[in-house]
Amino acid sequence: MMKKEFFKSKLLIGLATLLAISLSIFIFNAIYQNELPKIVEEINNSAIGAIFTAIVTVFLLQGQTASEEDKERNVKVFEKKSELFNNFIEELWKVWEDRNISLEELNHLLKLVAKDIIPYAKPQSAKSILQSLNAIAVDTQNVNQNKTEIQAHLYAIINTLSKEIGLGGAIEHEVATELNKLENHILPYLNKKGYIHKINSLLQEKLDKTLTDFTVEDDILWWRVGGKDTGMWLRVGDTNNSGQIYLTFWSEFFSNRQYTPYRYAQKGESKDWIQGYKSSETFNYNLLRKGEELSSESVEKLVNEIVAFYQEPLDGISKTIDELIEECNPQKEV
Repeated sequence: MMKKEFFKSKLLIGLATLLAISLSIFIFNAIYQNELPKIVEEINNSAIGAIFTAIVTVFLLQGQTASEEDKERNVKVFEKKSELFNNFIEELWKVWEDRNISLEELNHLLKLVAKDIIPYAKPQSAKSILQSLNAIAVDTQNVNQNKTEIQAHLYAIINTLSKEIGLGGAIEHEVATELNKLENHILPYLNKKGYIHKINSLLQEKLDKTLTDFTVEDDILWWRVGGKDTGMWLRVGDTNNSGQIYLTFWSEFFSNRQYTPYRYAQKGESKDWIQGYKSSETFNYNLLRKGEELSSESVEKLVNEIVAFYQEPLDGISKTIDELIEECNPQKEV
């Protein structure tokens, strides 16, 4: 850029010098009444016209170059702006994926707004986005969060950003209504899947992967205990869709008669349960089954109860499940 400007300056100085010389010759010839030869006069007159044309051309090109540089700079700024705004929209959806926004997540979004949005957005757009985030912050602190309202504020932010980068589309009221209808069909399944995944992940983390072969059957959670040869499972769930959560160790007694002394019942649904089961009042299990709203705290509390149930001696037996398996399977590793 500096080299171009230097070249243009030198060129203009050279043209100005030539113009001064040609004008001097023209004035000299006028004063001394055509003392110069005719051919010299004609060449000089032509040179004056050519020099004027060259100077005008340089100025025009200089203006055109500046305009092109401004255009190129504006294109680069818009590309960066579009990239940052699209990234922010993606971040919004990541935060909202679990349909819950914490104050920590809001703080993260605020940092992104300050760093990536405000420097590129129009003042009114930045103000609108901050107002929506403030409204979400207020709603987040309420015990009963209005998820529809929070989502409406997120839609407003997305509309503002889309308008800024000229995407053309917008999540208007009718579109938002249809999105909410679709979400009501999908969200319960996603919630349920998310709760189950979180329970298993936390449990594996806390018990250092002691439990294996996690599976779900009829919404009941199962983990194999002590390896595949023990025939012992941990069962978490209710019975007959009652909603009451039971934590129990389970073994199919027809194939694993070594556990007969610790059998809870001779018949019925609990005939394969091991003595010492516990019930949990953490939440109604039907909420998980239906994918309805559960707090992270309640899910974590259930996991902690399962961990304690696994690690502590079973009621009425005074042995942990690992000790019981070792006793009943002396030749099998636990």
